Amino acid sequence: MRCRLVFVCLFFLLGLLVACGEEPDMPPTAVAENGIPIAPEFQEFYQLYGGQAVLGEPVTEMFTAVPGERPLQYFQNIRLEYESVSGGVLVSQLGTWELGGLNEQLLASVSEDGAIRTFPDSEFTVQDEFLRFYEANAGDVLLGLPISAQLNVDGLRVQYFENGRLEWHPEAPSAQRVQLGNLGQTHFDNEMVFTYQEMRPAQPISSAGVTDVDISAYVKAPILYEGEDQVLYVTTQTPDSDDPVSNVLVEVRISYDDITETVRSTPTDDLGQVKLPLNYDIPAGKEVVLRLTALGNNGRSLGETVLTFKTWW
Repeated sequence: MRCRLVFVCLFFLLGLLVACGEEPDMPPTAVAENGIPIAPEFQEFYQLYGGQAVLGEPVTEMFTAVPGERPLQYFQNIRLEYESVSGGVLVSQLGTWELGGLNEQLLASVSEDGAIRTFPDSEFTVQDEFLRFYEANAGDVLLGLPISAQLNVDGLRVQYFENGRLEWHPEAPSAQRVQLGNLGQTHFDNEMVFTYQEMRPAQPISSAGVTDVDISAYVKAPILYEGEDQVLYVTTQTPDSDDPVSNVLVEVRISYDDITETVRSTPTDDLGQVKLPLNYDIPAGKEVVLRLTALGNNGRSLGETVLTFKTWW
């Protein structure tokens, strides 16, 4: 009996030692349909607040844009930040960012007898279908306070909140008529694409080996004031893997009123990037259209995009 007891004790102790030596379970890294992983720090928030259907696919992996600041990850419709001290997730105020860049706010007509909600800390209300979406998707956390009335922007009825923009799509199925605007993608393309590409291990592909590219472009000054120099920044990438494409020439047609001028850049570098000064004397109060065409080494077109800026009046 004594020998059997000793054997059982030794077996139990051995089991404890094996259990103690096992690595703790780590949260799995979810990978979206586009192949970009959702950081473990954001997975619970992402699933809780609607996942791909509401927040969109990830645009980047998690990264730190500025040393010492919070790590972040872009999704098509929002940007999430991770507070490492508290372990909390914050939603970036991209709605405030885009609303500040609107040239004018055209009010949309609204119903006078629909459901409506007021906010003690905002002068604006939320009503009707936007209110239903707001309350069904924890809008207080996801979107924050309303910062505009309902507006007409680029043919859409929209409303801005601190963290995002709601859009009305009457042509969509009933459950999808209110959608979160893609401000995550927009902010990334305009403000962060160069920073992210510099941090990402570059795998440059020569333009001789591709048939089409995605072009990301933005200007230094969306509104160009008198005496300022305008600069165009362009990135060319493969559509499927976002690898930078080098040796691409970018042809830019600069148009305003009935005037059109054409200029070409130097070849894109190993990060797929090129910077092009636009030193033109453009009169005040003009909307300038830039039509960009990416050209391969044999002159064939690999992709196109269009952007605009205004000169101050």
